[in-house]
Amino acid sequence: MCLRTSSATVLPLAALLAACGSDSDAPPSPAASASASPSGAVMTCAIGAGASLSPGCFVERIAGTSEIILYHPDGGFRRLTRDPASGALATRDGADQLVMEQGGQDAVQFSIAGDRYRIPLALLNAS
Repeated sequence: MCLRTSSATVLPLAALLAACGSDSDAPPSPAASASASPSGAVMTCAIGAGASLSPGCFVERIAGTSEIILYHPDGGFRRLTRDPASGALATRDGADQLVMEQGGQDAVQFSIAGDRYRIPLALLNAS
């Protein structure tokens, strides 16, 4: 009886686990692809309250879109959009407000939820 009860429990559980297997043909989720090793140019950032601006973040422009991804040294990231006509930046998910700061003539500087970023205009304008 114990064997039957075990088998009756194990077989449906095994079928459920097999159904949860990953499909190798499925495209990666945006979170998975964003958490992969960053590719892009090094930029200056200050992650967390009170942090100093220093090189260590990466900026990547997604080809064929107005999307920009900023990668943090700790693996975090932010998705932005850039209006092609005005050059204005905005957070893609809209959860946190982007606040523009004084960045100089050759860079754009802004903050999002306590994190600060400085991106050279050459990186933003590159195709």
